[in-house]
Amino acid sequence: MSSTEQKIEEQFTQIQQKVGARHAEVLKHDVDDDQFAVEYARLVNVTSKLVEFEKTIPERLAEPEPERRRSERIVTWSWRGQAAVGAVLIALVFVLDRSTWWLVLLVPHFVGTVAGCFQKVDAEQHRDRRFGAIGVHVVTLLVALISLSVISRWFIFAAALGWMLVAGSVMDSTGADPKGARQ
Repeated sequence: MSSTEQKIEEQFTQIQQKVGARHAEVLKHDVDDDQFAVEYARLVNVTSKLVEFEKTIPERLAEPEPERRRSERIVTWSWRGQAAVGAVLIALVFVLDRSTWWLVLLVPHFVGTVAGCFQKVDAEQHRDRRFGAIGVHVVTLLVALISLSVISRWFIFAAALGWMLVAGSVMDSTGADPKGARQ
């Protein structure tokens, strides 16, 4: 059970206990007693709070947990930052008057990082997405060093392997059966 579910269950239990306490107070008084009307009104008030709380449970369960929200921020800003670096590297090809053949490496890298900016970070796979977002930093560093001729062009294979690892971590691994999807 997640911490969010546990908090919701605790709050629900507290409200139920209040309803029980109010009900016990109502049973202590005779229907003709003035105190009965007061206690009955309190019981109705607490019961309506319980009903309202029950209505909000699905919304509360859908709220992202802090760990997932942190992953979402990491993923979003990592991919955006690396897309910006990719755009700068493409611009440097023209500014530094480098061979336009570098665009064969840089344009797919840029397109991949831009596509990564729009991925959803769900509760089940947020750690995998975070791993992919951190991995894209390493791949971008390799691509930058290769395109600026700081390291050998042979490292293109390492960058391609890195992209495969990153792509594997951000792909849906829900295990959905295509036959089951059609049904």
